[in-house]
Amino acid sequence: MNNNLKIIQNTFRPIKPLEGKSNYKRYFRIEKDGSVKERIFLNVPDISLREEIICKHYLSFLVRNFIQNPVGINFTARDNPWDFGVELSNGLLFNVEIISVADNRWLHEKMKREEEFEKIVVRKFVPLRKLKKIHLWFGGEKSQQAIKKAEKESIKAPEQITNPFYDEHGRIYISDSKDEPKSLSDLIIESIEKKICKNHNNIENTILIIDNRTSRFEIEDYRKAISKLESEAKLTNVNFPEVYFYTGYYSDNDGNNAEYSFAPIKLPQEKWSQLRRKIESKDIVLNESGIAYS
Repeated sequence: MNNNLKIIQNTFRPIKPLEGKSNYKRYFRIEKDGSVKERIFLNVPDISLREEIICKHYLSFLVRNFIQNPVGINFTARDNPWDFGVELSNGLLFNVEIISVADNRWLHEKMKREEEFEKIVVRKFVPLRKLKKIHLWFGGEKSQQAIKKAEKESIKAPEQITNPFYDEHGRIYISDSKDEPKSLSDLIIESIEKKICKNHNNIENTILIIDNRTSRFEIEDYRKAISKLESEAKLTNVNFPEVYFYTGYYSDNDGNNAEYSFAPIKLPQEKWSQLRRKIESKDIVLNESGIAYS
């Protein structure tokens, strides 16, 4: 890469150096005008583990900003039907549901394919069926030769074969993009409405977290989205009591040694008031962009 090329960082970004950090991915986006923008993504290929990490980040955010006292945590349910059932030692009982948004369906699918590849590189053996799928997505001489050899030996699709990509970390993915006509407010409300349509019980006691996996949106787009959702009363019929826009940057598997942000989309009035009081008392300090770090 040209050393003189200026790389613009997305305003959704970590503030600490990435050296020694875990589970992150750099994403470079080349715009139509030739400018290059960098976005740091929380990168956890195992979707179940990713949800656990995000849930722990939310609980940390909840305790630090609202409860403000140490509490014990008990997970009472998993995927039944909400992602997590949570019981706190102070008596609070609630659910946590996590959904994700991406710039478009193509980017979301592309990320899922990359995550599937990253899941197999740690395995010495892989089902032939899985390797064929990876080859279909990414191609390559290694997988092609391994598939040909397996088929010549009459190995069946479910059977395990030696993984030609074992321990192959640090791959760089290159692809084009697709049309991205939807605004962030459109993506947010669509993701909420899809979840409401599932008609699960106890929605009024469920915290909804929208996992931000977009590459093109900035903090200013979040502000515009919230303003539009409020002006058009889009959240009036949303029964989730709390909705957050979560952006993760890196984290250990246990949720520690992490950087992330929670931007409220919908909160009960008492919690808005709590945050406002903490800002007015300087307990929460905002930078010039209106962002609080803790």
